[in-house]
Amino acid sequence: MKRLVLLLVIATVVVGGVFAEEKAANSHNNWISGELNILGVGLRYERMLSPNFSIGANASVNTLIIAANAGVSAVARYYPWAKTFYLELGVGFGSSSGLGTEVTIIEKGTGTESTWGGVTTTGVIINPGLGWKIDVGEPGGFFINPGIIVPIAIGTQTPFSVFGVGDGFATDRYDVKKQTGVNTGFVVYFGMGFAF
Repeated sequence: MKRLVLLLVIATVVVGGVFAEEKAANSHNNWISGELNILGVGLRYERMLSPNFSIGANASVNTLIIAANAGVSAVARYYPWAKTFYLELGVGFGSSSGLGTEVTIIEKGTGTESTWGGVTTTGVIINPGLGWKIDVGEPGGFFINPGIIVPIAIGTQTPFSVFGVGDGFATDRYDVKKQTGVNTGFVVYFGMGFAF
């Protein structure tokens, strides 16, 4: 009787190990995708730690004139229902340009100060966002990934000009008064990729 119990225990361990290896071989914990937005591109890698959490990296650039941004971030995602919808938070280095914040410029030779209404903020970038990772076909293969991020750049601010329209900011004519600040953007993206 003891031999039969021992054989059953050994058989259970062996069979359990075989199924565990098969499940691990068929699970896809690595996801890579390319992204397109209005006037930009991105590349993303994601590693699933559990059905609810993942970590990864993202690099993107968006050249939309009044809301341009670029950056590289480490990203964490939370899937509240272990399904397609997620919330994400990225932290890294980058820049964000936009209207609304003004920078003080000083005319060379005269010392006259004025403001320029458009800045690029370069420094730490925080990317909160949300989206959906949707399998197309079999789970863990080809997927699509629509999402939204709100890049928040905190750092040094410099003026930018739009295609030299008007006087614009010219470094041969103006100096910039050093300042730090915050700039926020908004990016809607569409990603496609594969799990492996």
